[in-house]
Amino acid sequence: MVSKKIETFVKEIKLINWFEKSGNPNEKYYMVFSLYKACDEWGKHYMEVWEPQIYALENIAAEKIGDDAIDEAFDTVSAAIGDTVWEKFGEYIRRQHLDEEMAVSFELFDMIKRDMAWACVEKILDMPGFFTMLTQIYKQGYFPCSWIGVYPSGQAVVL
Repeated sequence: MVSKKIETFVKEIKLINWFEKSGNPNEKYYMVFSLYKACDEWGKHYMEVWEPQIYALENIAAEKIGDDAIDEAFDTVSAAIGDTVWEKFGEYIRRQHLDEEMAVSFELFDMIKRDMAWACVEKILDMPGFFTMLTQIYKQGYFPCSWIGVYPSGQAVVL
């Protein structure tokens, strides 16, 4: 059952047009146009919002599906999207002329894979939440890299 839900989720996220709209202003989100700003200026806010979501979900998932299922979700999602996301991230960086900001690219790349893996765990649990919401932002072609306000109030910060 877990493997089937992971497979279904992976098929869904393989259809995402990663970074397609990144760099294009959108009134729904607070836009950031620099990789450094995404990490340095918004990193603290990111941690304040993402960490509680991760810890809460991890505790529920460990109890309901176990660590092996969580690991399977992370391994499968990372392997399934890693190359494509990295390629599209590179295209975004070149399109936005951010080549000089590559020092933080691996950190941001890992954030994407982590978001998608936790969204997969929410799918396994049939418990849509924070990471499912982030998946919708990714599907719109943006990269949610932080949050303004106290979640769930506020607004996503996106590249």
